[in-house]
Amino acid sequence: KMALIIGGIVIILLIIIVSMGYIKAPPDTAYIISGLRKKIIIGKASIRIPFFERVDKLKLQLIAVDVKTSSAVPTADYININVDANVNVKVSSDPLLIKLGAENFLNKEPVYIAKVAREVLEGNMREIVGQMTLEAMVNDRKAFAEKVQENAAPDLNRMGLEIVSFNVQNFTDDQNLIENLGIDNTTKIQKKAAIARAESEKEIEIAKAQAKKEANDAKVL
Repeated sequence: KMALIIGGIVIILLIIIVSMGYIKAPPDTAYIISGLRKKIIIGKASIRIPFFERVDKLKLQLIAVDVKTSSAVPTADYININVDANVNVKVSSDPLLIKLGAENFLNKEPVYIAKVAREVLEGNMREIVGQMTLEAMVNDRKAFAEKVQENAAPDLNRMGLEIVSFNVQNFTDDQNLIENLGIDNTTKIQKKAAIARAESEKEIEIAKAQAKKEANDAKVL
């Protein structure tokens, strides 16, 4: 009878421990279990041992970062410009990188992560600006964005972060060179269109003249 009572107490204690230790992580948050064992849970349930293990949270959702050059940066052709970009970053869920993310951003709010990422991204953006000409950047924003991502990715990975998207919003300068470059490009396009139209009209006139000649020849015959 005593054995049954002891067995019942043990079962009740186990149920209490299980109910106290049951945790379920949402898909956008990693639960880091530490203590007797180390375990990372994302989007599934697990059991932690109360009093012997603790659970910390690591947010994995997208974080929007507005990256602006704090001062004008000289391009490869020595033109001072400012750049404004919208970037989305997140703590990587890659098994190797998430451990680094846990070391750097455990229990941290997205605002703090965005601040750290912004500093890294601005530094890399300034570096790429110095490697490209103004015309190359303005005419191919995608190429500029890709270069910044390639340059910044290793720095962010070392902290457990990854870039999800990078979009350049604006290039500006104090001398209106970018605006004039746009006008110049528009003029070139208009010129090409005018030449194409003139060539087309010329071909139409030649075709009309040929048709008229063939009609006259037919009449003579």
